[in-house]
Amino acid sequence: MGLINPPSKCFITGAPTMNFPSAYHSIEYTTVYAGKRYLFSFLPDHQNSQFVEDNKYVLQGLIVNDKFHYDRNKAVYDNDRLEKIIQEAIIPKTPKEKLDRFINLLFSLQRFEGSEIQFDSFESHELLLRKLYFKNNQEYWFYLSTLKDYGFITFRDASSNDGNDAINIRLTYRGLEYVINLHESGGQSKKCFIAMQFSDTMAATRNVIKDVVVNCGYQPLLIDEVNYDSEKTINDAIISSIKESKFLIADFTGQRHGVYFEAGYALGRNRPVIYLCQFDDFRNSHFDTNHYPHIVYKDLIELKVKLEDKIKAWINQ
Repeated sequence: MGLINPPSKCFITGAPTMNFPSAYHSIEYTTVYAGKRYLFSFLPDHQNSQFVEDNKYVLQGLIVNDKFHYDRNKAVYDNDRLEKIIQEAIIPKTPKEKLDRFINLLFSLQRFEGSEIQFDSFESHELLLRKLYFKNNQEYWFYLSTLKDYGFITFRDASSNDGNDAINIRLTYRGLEYVINLHESGGQSKKCFIAMQFSDTMAATRNVIKDVVVNCGYQPLLIDEVNYDSEKTINDAIISSIKESKFLIADFTGQRHGVYFEAGYALGRNRPVIYLCQFDDFRNSHFDTNHYPHIVYKDLIELKVKLEDKIKAWINQ
C-alpha cells in the first residue's frame, strides 16, 4: 500500500480500495471499476482539487470507454495531471453531441428494430451514465425526455421518490431514420477521408495510413479511389466524400494546396482533422496550420504507432 494508508474510496472512481504492498513513499492501492482492476499511485499528500472533484465523472467516463491512458508502471497522479486529462479529454460537450451519442447507444443496444432497449451489458446505472459522459441522473433524464419529445423514442415513466426513471424504452421509426442519417452524414460514419499528395514517393506512406484506418475500424476514402458520378466534378466528389466522413487525415508532406483546402473544409464542417507531416518537410508547412498538433514522423513505423494511438484516443469515443 505504499508507505501511506490509502483512502477507503478511490480518488478517481469512488470505488472501494484495496491495499497494495509497496516500499514507495506514496499512496498506492488497487481498485475495481467497470469490471477491470487498476493500480493507482498518488503523491503522499494528495486530495482532489475542487476542479477534479467537480469533473470526476469525466475521468470515470474515460475509464468506462477505455480512453483513460493508464500505465501502471509510470502513472503517479496529482491534481495537475488529473486536471490536464480532464481538460484535454475528447468527449461530447455540446447538447447535440450528447443527444446524438445517447441515441446512437440506444440504437446499438437493440436486439432488433422496434425491440425494447436492454441495458444488461452495464453492471449499474452509474456505469451507463459514465458511458455517456453524463454528470448525473438529471442530465440522463433531460436527454431521455428530449428524445421522447422529438418523437425518436417511446418509454413508460417509472419515476418514484428515488428519482426519475423509465422502462420499455424503444426507438421509433423516426428515431431509426435519425440514426441512419447520422451515420450517413458523417457524425457516426465509419468513413475517413485521407488528404495527401498522390505520388510514387508517397505510395508506402499511403498504404500505412490506409492500413491503420482499416485496423481502427474505419473505411479509408482517397479521392483517386472514389467512384463518383460522371456529372460530378472532382471538387464536388471531394466535398461529398468529406461530408460523409467522420474525420479526416491530412498529410501535408509536399505542401500540396489541395490538402490545405480539404483540411480547412473538414474543419468548417466540424470534422476532426488529424495532421501529419514527414519530419524533414515540417519546416516548410504553412503558419496557418503548423500551430495545430501534428504527428511529425521520421519513418513509417513511427507513423503507424502514433496514428493508431491518435485515432483510438481522439476519434473512437
